[in-house]
Amino acid sequence: MTGVGARRTLVVAVLLALAGCAASVSPGADATPTAGERTATVVDVVDGDTLEVRYPDGSEDRVRLLGVDTPETRADNSPGEFEGVPDTDAGRACLADWGDRATAFAEERLAGERVVVATDAAADRRGGYDRLLAYVTVDGRDQSVNRALLAGGYARLYDTEFARRDAFAAAERRARAAETGVWTCAG
Repeated sequence: MTGVGARRTLVVAVLLALAGCAASVSPGADATPTAGERTATVVDVVDGDTLEVRYPDGSEDRVRLLGVDTPETRADNSPGEFEGVPDTDAGRACLADWGDRATAFAEERLAGERVVVATDAAADRRGGYDRLLAYVTVDGRDQSVNRALLAGGYARLYDTEFARRDAFAAAERRARAAETGVWTCAG
């Protein structure tokens, strides 16, 4: 193959690769490459960071919101997981209250809604209890519920490897600096 032919082949290969990447980018403010997206309807909000969805084909899945951890509502909270929250009865009670508030926030935003469920190419696909790890965005909105939970102080960053980690960490830092949500428990 001549030098010109090889360059043309390389250019075509690069353009095809870029076209494939563009097709896998989520819309909106949280736009990053994803491993896959599916629309679904939320059939149950289990708690602030876990939900059940039904896909158009009728199959269902349990989804754990990627990158966030809300206080527990059905188990004891560990204040040590929320930096600065004292390991006292008052600290645990405050976290339990914010766990209930996080669940109410998720129910208000998600219950019965049509959503986009997007996995992350940089993260594990399934987590503990075989839950799908994903970003969830209400159809037509530009911010994932995951990030909204952090911004509102309903959750802490669940620090694992995922593409939106830096943006999520910044949202948590802003909530902590403003002593919003669970971060009021640290005072």
